[in-house]
Amino acid sequence: MRSRARGFTLIEILVSLTLIAVGLLGLAQLIVKGQRASFEAYQRQQAIALANDMLEKIKANRARAADYAVAAPVATPLGEGLRFNDLTTGTLTNCAAVPCTPDLLAIFDAAYWDGLLQGTTETFNGGANNAGGAINARGCVEVVVAAVAPSTLATYRVTVSWQGREETVAPTTSNCGNGLYGTETRRRVVSLDVRV
Repeated sequence: MRSRARGFTLIEILVSLTLIAVGLLGLAQLIVKGQRASFEAYQRQQAIALANDMLEKIKANRARAADYAVAAPVATPLGEGLRFNDLTTGTLTNCAAVPCTPDLLAIFDAAYWDGLLQGTTETFNGGANNAGGAINARGCVEVVVAAVAPSTLATYRVTVSWQGREETVAPTTSNCGNGLYGTETRRRVVSLDVRV
């Protein structure tokens, strides 16, 4: 009796290729989701860095901490570049070049932060460069707990909001940037508190 030749049939090969294709499609979807999550994490990291930058400025100029809340209110958050433009055109005092009083320093810090929220870096010698950052970032400073007496510290909340790409749950920690991103489920928020 002759032995049969053993091998793969065309049907077996097609079934194998179909299974491999389905597996590769699943892997591709996993890669896309990973990239989206990585981008969201990058945006959050940028927002935390921006919020921490302003928080440190408030701590350094604690005598005028209330001026920061006036300069970046929740109703009209910074991040459109209007104050930064005033800084680059010389309308505002450049405290990086000349010594400033604490009240002028608060105005300068708010204007500079306005540019940082846009992703702009300023060289203060004739140029501004866009370095990227969080998408449509807006920044607010609000008084959470006011100082009652000279011995009582006030609490300020520094918030950075930005536009996410995916729908999630609307944030509730701050109203900073509320209504600026089309739908509240695309608004992302990072808030840091400081007592001064």
